[in-house]
Amino acid sequence: MAETPNPATTSFPAPTISLPVGVEILRTYSGALICLEIVFGGLVWILVASTNVSVPLLQGWVMFVSVTMFICSSAYLALFLLGLADKINIDWNFMVSVYFFTNAQCSD
Repeated sequence: MAETPNPATTSFPAPTISLPVGVEILRTYSGALICLEIVFGGLVWILVASTNVSVPLLQGWVMFVSVTMFICSSAYLALFLLGLADKINIDWNFMVSVYFFTNAQCSD
């Protein structure tokens, strides 16, 4: 006689979002840190663009990383501000970890 499979072993819980969506995200530490990251990322972008270095290739890489991370941080904040994070079925905690790992690896 065939046994019925245990539902706990065959199904996975839906990913949960631990951060609030909408303007409420700006009242959390995570939201404040994202805003600071955008502000300081913009400052890095401006400072890198206004300096002259002896090896322009290095300046290009720093500029690429700063612009890319500025855009990614802005898009991440926009997803939460617009409430789209609830509609996209992704584990946001994992995505944030991947984002910061990539940021740390590119910045070295």
